[in-house]
Amino acid sequence: MSKEPLFVAVSNQKGGVGKSALTVVLSSYLHFEKNLNVAIIDCDSPQHSLVRMRERDKKAAANNAYYQQLLNQQWERVKKKAYPIVGATAEKAREAADELAANGDYDLIFVDLPGTVESTGVFRTIVNMDYVLTPTTPDLIIMQSTLAFSTTVLDYVRNTKDVPLKDIIFFWNRLKKRTNVEVFKSYSEVMRELHLTVLDSTLPDLCRYEKEITHCKRAFFRCTMLPPPARQLEGSGIAELAEELIVKLKLVQS
Repeated sequence: MSKEPLFVAVSNQKGGVGKSALTVVLSSYLHFEKNLNVAIIDCDSPQHSLVRMRERDKKAAANNAYYQQLLNQQWERVKKKAYPIVGATAEKAREAADELAANGDYDLIFVDLPGTVESTGVFRTIVNMDYVLTPTTPDLIIMQSTLAFSTTVLDYVRNTKDVPLKDIIFFWNRLKKRTNVEVFKSYSEVMRELHLTVLDSTLPDLCRYEKEITHCKRAFFRCTMLPPPARQLEGSGIAELAEELIVKLKLVQS
């Protein structure tokens, strides 16, 4: 291991915030377009949705000349293999990340955690990360759960010695055109008053996040083996989010 990677959990205690899809799209963009070496620990046990997505991507690419051509063109352009996706339980996530780091040369290892604090080991894993990236939406139930859990974690960090976790980084995801402006403003103000770190970047609610590669030649956005296409990237907010994270996390591009 020639560098110390950052361990970043992607976590929210409520489902429906687009956490796993975001992890893939952001990882693919950073890995292939920003030349950062990325890996993912998939803790969505037992289904391991990201591990299964990689398997689907491999099958789709193997049976489609168009995707094979895209992979060949990408290799000629960046000379990078697809990033690893490793399945683990939330309880063993840090150990799995340490093992990856010891055997690779990574800048950033994302840990995709299950959407409930009741899963064994989630709290322990979170406080043993460098950062937690928390997508959230201006929904009353989601925000109440998110703020309650996050403030509990941050209070624990402040009152406990030698905890690796540096900060929880929030950003707004799946913002609808008709988002309740009053709810959005009130929770933005609450987060400021709590001195929480909230990114300026926001992601709109777009159906393209559901588009994977398939046996048919069609537009895609999330793929574990290819970056999001430039045309699909426009208006998604991913490039802006990635740039802000690179600065916030002090990531050095090769």
